[in-house]
Amino acid sequence: MDSFWQWVAGAMLTVVLGIALGKHSKDISLVLTMVVCCMILLAAAVYLQPVMEFVKRLQTMGQLDDGYGQILLKAVGIGLVTEFAVLICNDSGNSALGKSLQIAATVVVLWISLPLMESLLDLIERIMGGI
Repeated sequence: MDSFWQWVAGAMLTVVLGIALGKHSKDISLVLTMVVCCMILLAAAVYLQPVMEFVKRLQTMGQLDDGYGQILLKAVGIGLVTEFAVLICNDSGNSALGKSLQIAATVVVLWISLPLMESLLDLIERIMGGI
């Protein structure tokens, strides 16, 4: 939990530096923000290991195909990376590009989720008696 507060402090310091640098060079301010954001995201990745272990445990307990957990993790990853990219786009004044990324990410998540939806449809068909 201490590392979280360090990330918050680093982010606040970056905001202050970004404001100061933004008066002279908007480009350097944006690059600084992107670098610190990437550093925070990489540091936070350490906390994903217990989440991945939990998903594997759920798969084992539920006797689910390994692919289902991978689909879930991919969808979450796409969402997180997209949110980061959209925020950077918005900060740089390209909100239309950010919205396009959101739409594209939604389409990709739907595409990678097709095997899950097909399995759900098969289950519904079996429950309803093969209609």
